[in-house]
Amino acid sequence: MHAATMDAELVRPSTKRNLPSIVEPIRLHAFDLFMPPINVRIPMVFKIIPASGSVPSSIFREQFDTIVTKLKASLADALELCPPVAGTIHTSPDDASDITINCDGRGATFMTQVERQSYVESEHTLDGLSGTDLFGMDASKTIFAVKLTLFSCGTIVMVTSMHHLVADLTSCIDFLRIWDRISGDDTGNLALPKSWSRDLNLPAPIALPSIMPGIVILPPSSGPLPMPALRMFDGLRWFISDASLAQLKTDCMALFSVKDPVRYWISSADAFTALVWGAMTRARHDISTEPALPTNEAHAELESLGVAVDGRERLGLDPPEAGSPTRYFGNLNLSVAVYTPRKNLLEATLEATSRIALAIRKTIQDETTLDAIASRAAFIEAQVEATRPDTTQRMVLEGDCRSTNWAKHDLTKFDFGLGSNMKSIGTTLATKTIYPAGMFLISRGSGGLLVATTVEKEADVPLSMDPLLTRYAELLSN
Repeated sequence: MHAATMDAELVRPSTKRNLPSIVEPIRLHAFDLFMPPINVRIPMVFKIIPASGSVPSSIFREQFDTIVTKLKASLADALELCPPVAGTIHTSPDDASDITINCDGRGATFMTQVERQSYVESEHTLDGLSGTDLFGMDASKTIFAVKLTLFSCGTIVMVTSMHHLVADLTSCIDFLRIWDRISGDDTGNLALPKSWSRDLNLPAPIALPSIMPGIVILPPSSGPLPMPALRMFDGLRWFISDASLAQLKTDCMALFSVKDPVRYWISSADAFTALVWGAMTRARHDISTEPALPTNEAHAELESLGVAVDGRERLGLDPPEAGSPTRYFGNLNLSVAVYTPRKNLLEATLEATSRIALAIRKTIQDETTLDAIASRAAFIEAQVEATRPDTTQRMVLEGDCRSTNWAKHDLTKFDFGLGSNMKSIGTTLATKTIYPAGMFLISRGSGGLLVATTVEKEADVPLSMDPLLTRYAELLSN
């Protein structure tokens, strides 16, 4: 079989706007430092629509070359506007937690590949199409990379990658939004952060907490944590339609109908997260393998769920208008922990699911006040100082399960101004990568949500037959 070759080049930021240089390195914030050393990879799929009839692959190749030229030029302009993305991560040789971003204009990696076969999504994984590793351990790599793969049918798979120390999902999407608008010649009212500094200007907490939900500080002599089982692209994947999602919320809310409608309100995301968390917990307790996970001793009798919560809206750093980037570039994932009695999760009923959903909603409300965010930041900053130089090994996120929700980002809205004969189509590639057991990722699909549920291999069978999860969600074939 023909092995397609990959071309790669460095795209440097343009100098059209003659912007002032950022001389001082950007020192990472405490919220950056406990992010895992991975690349946040975002897949998008486009289809070249022929004007009429069949189109020779040579025509697809010509249009692909035009697209690549356009995207390289607009990427250079986007990099000029976002200096940290074009910079370099620098780590002190004496202290792994002393990390800065040097805005040195190094640039981004742009990769292309042309395949001779048609695109069949079930035959591919995110790792196989990204051109980057999941784990971003090599400091010689650029902070941002993108790979475009053309298939003989006219499908183009685009995968972007940004180091998690530099940006969370929201900031990755912000950069894509800037690039998309520049490429589409839509730069009017494009508001950028006033500063690239990671200083959040949070108020000092009344008292420094000694423990923090969702974060475990390991003793110096503990050694590395045992790794949870990793699933290589083969975890179960589910689809829940928008109608079923609405019904799930309605069914849960009906159980609160006689109670205070304000105190007992939940979102559809709360309900679905509770549904999936419960099903995964039941499946994992059905097998003999005991997961080895970091747990706060104060909550040893409870099950915990680590929830990725964006703090921007709570701090007034959300976009100034629809379609614009947010006002903060970096990591502002609060990584809160939800605790609930194990019996709730092991009970496959709507009553138990609604109780779990309420616990999720209350935790998010309580942990996203200004005072709570300030306390969390102060705790992390204090622990960074106390655990140097071993911060990255001793400060870990807690969670028997962990969830992350990409559903508010509709990636099919990005078109990069590539022309009316280019159609952006949905993809399940984001769910087809390496995940640790206990992780679930929710993303937007066509007409509903996709979720990748990662449990130990032997727990797949009980999970696939969970009576409550299968009532609302459909198991997808891999």
